[in-house]
Amino acid sequence: MGKREEVRQRTFAEILEAAAHMAESDGWRAVTIRRIAAEIGYSAPVIYQHFPSKDAVLHTLLERVNGELAEQMRAAVAGQPASRGPHLAAAAYLEFARTRPGLYRLMSGTPGTDVDASTRRAAADDVITFTRQLISAWAAEAAAEPVGVEDACDLLWGTLHGLASIGSIDDIGYDRALRLADQAVTALLGYWSSPAANPEVHPQTTEGEK
Repeated sequence: MGKREEVRQRTFAEILEAAAHMAESDGWRAVTIRRIAAEIGYSAPVIYQHFPSKDAVLHTLLERVNGELAEQMRAAVAGQPASRGPHLAAAAYLEFARTRPGLYRLMSGTPGTDVDASTRRAAADDVITFTRQLISAWAAEAAAEPVGVEDACDLLWGTLHGLASIGSIDDIGYDRALRLADQAVTALLGYWSSPAANPEVHPQTTEGEK
C-alpha cells in the first residue's frame, strides 16, 4: 500500500470515528461536516474529498455498525448448540444497543438521524441474513415443522428492537430487557414449534372428522 493510500484510509476512518463520537455524546443533529473537520484537525474541503455530504457519512456508518452487530451476534453463537442460538443472539443484540446507544439509534431510525427506512433495511442485510440462518439452524436441530423464516426473522427482529427501546428507559434498564428477551425468545420458539404456527402442515380437523 502506498503512502497516499495509507493516509486516505486513515483519514476516512478518522472521519467516521469522529462522527460516531459526536453522535454518542451530543446526538446525530450535532454531527456536521464542519464539526467533523474541526474534530480531526482538517478543513471541511478535505472531508468532502472522502464524503460528498453528511448523509454519505451516516450511510457509511450505518453499513459499518450493522456489520459490527452481525459480527457480535455470530461470535455469541459460535460453537454453541443451534437450539441456544436465538437466545444468545438476542442477548448480543441487546448488549450492542446498551453499549453503542448512539449508533444503535442510527440503525433503528430514531428521529434526528434522517436515514430513510429502505436505506436502513438495505444496510441491515447482513444482520437479516444471519438471523434467517440462525432460525433455520434452530428449526433443523429442534426438528420443528417448516417455519416461515421471513416472518420469523422480522418477528424476532421487531421484538428485540422493542426490548432495546424499553431497555434504554432508566427505570426499566437493560438487565430487565435481557430477562424479558429470554422469555420472549422462549415464547417465540415454542410457538414456532407448535402445529398452530404451521396450519398448512397440520390442517385443522372439523367436528366429526377423524
